[in-house]
Amino acid sequence: MKTVFKLSALFSCLLLLGFTKEPPIDISESTDCTGITLKSTNESFIQARTMEWGAFDMQPELLVFPRNYSFQVELQDEIIGMKWEGKYGFVGINALQDPRVADGLNEKGLAVSALYLPGYASYQPFEKDKNRSSISPAEVALLLLSSCESTQDVRDLLSKVKVVPKPEKEIGGITAPLHYLISDKNGNSIIVEYTDQQLNIYNNAVGVLTNSPSYPWHLTNLKNYISIGVDEIEPLKVGEIEISPTGAGSGMLGLPGDYTPPSRFVRATAMRNSAVPLENGERAISEAFRILNNFDIPIGTLGAKHDPSILGDTQYTVAADTKSLKYYYRTMNNHRIRVIDLKTLDFNGEKLLRRYLDINKVQDYQTITIKNE
Repeated sequence: MKTVFKLSALFSCLLLLGFTKEPPIDISESTDCTGITLKSTNESFIQARTMEWGAFDMQPELLVFPRNYSFQVELQDEIIGMKWEGKYGFVGINALQDPRVADGLNEKGLAVSALYLPGYASYQPFEKDKNRSSISPAEVALLLLSSCESTQDVRDLLSKVKVVPKPEKEIGGITAPLHYLISDKNGNSIIVEYTDQQLNIYNNAVGVLTNSPSYPWHLTNLKNYISIGVDEIEPLKVGEIEISPTGAGSGMLGLPGDYTPPSRFVRATAMRNSAVPLENGERAISEAFRILNNFDIPIGTLGAKHDPSILGDTQYTVAADTKSLKYYYRTMNNHRIRVIDLKTLDFNGEKLLRRYLDINKVQDYQTITIKNE
């Protein structure tokens, strides 16, 4: 099988609507994603993220790629780029019927999430004579999920592959600016960024990724919030009176609450790193969704430029258990958490399988009946 990937549609949280001549909104105001990791006491490791897009309903699909699937990418000027045959089967989520994914989990427990990095992503120079080892940013998740078992595999592979600019007419002729959160079943987690035309790989020191600026900037910015913690503030004597906190949670006073990437990075770091011990993967999955609930963007919060017909800017939230190989998600239409067990999937097939995340775009309510004894 061979698939040539063209940007006829787009990545959620990444690209603009492919069937419009002009971008309907400022893309920098439409892409606010938050990613975290969590580890349980029984060594389960979770990678989870929100997917924000306020411009339109992305109609996300769940894709199942079989083992040994053949990939072929197209670079700028219609030059054929890298070709490869995937080793591993994986599941992922796309947008608008595009066969590429912005998030996924493979059968070896590698999880990959692509998030937006506008204004800072800068890729390696495109060289025509190195086209067979080159891909565009949009194919990185496919390459890693189909080829790698661990974060060390990712490091080794990306050292041999060039990720190069590819102007996309669908987004006004720019290259999709992305960076990547990647974790494996052994609890290793890294962040991959291309800045100043160089590959940069960072250990995921605080277990969080948002959007611009680049990851090192966010770590430096944390120094502005070192007084924030879980311990309650003690009463303070001021003149002749004693001033006490008005309620629980005073240790988090000063935690930023807006939706900008720097504020979300600080807030997610505080919440993720104050989580109580989690005994197993299911408990960690539950806590990951609980934390990411704080990053849901309500209707209208981001202004009139966002499509009012969309129920909310957080179109879905996904969490991958890299140990149990289970992939969980909920959507803006239905907050019930659904799960795909990769161990039950047949990755020996030949076809790419797909299914909408929501068959019916309505909330699944459960009616409770109470009867007299």
